[in-house]
Amino acid sequence: MRNPPVVKISLIQLAVVLLAALALELTQGRIVAISALFGGLLCVLPNLYFGLRAFELLGRGADLLKGRRQLRGARASQRTVASFYRAETGKFVLTLAGFAAVFATVKPLNPAVLFVSYGLCVILQWILVARLHATK
Repeated sequence: MRNPPVVKISLIQLAVVLLAALALELTQGRIVAISALFGGLLCVLPNLYFGLRAFELLGRGADLLKGRRQLRGARASQRTVASFYRAETGKFVLTLAGFAAVFATVKPLNPAVLFVSYGLCVILQWILVARLHATK
């Protein structure tokens, strides 16, 4: 199986977030730009973690794959499910901690822009996944 394009998707998202934040800095001001930047990062970074962890490109699973033959059948499927559960749990914790840290430390902040930026970044991810999947 070819490696999934999780890094490619995250880099595209990051580029869009950075360009949007720069454009907002020039047109709307610093508070809006920083709020949009953090909203995008709160989407991109946990999703990157999820992709790397779920497909065992990060951490213990990647180390195990180097020195072992690949599992097949029920064991492989159990390992895949466990990997996805760990990845989703980590993504959830990172997202919650990220929002808590931003709301606790970033002052002033525009919460509406933060949430809109987060939501648009999620939609961008769906579009990128669909487009990359359709081009296979």
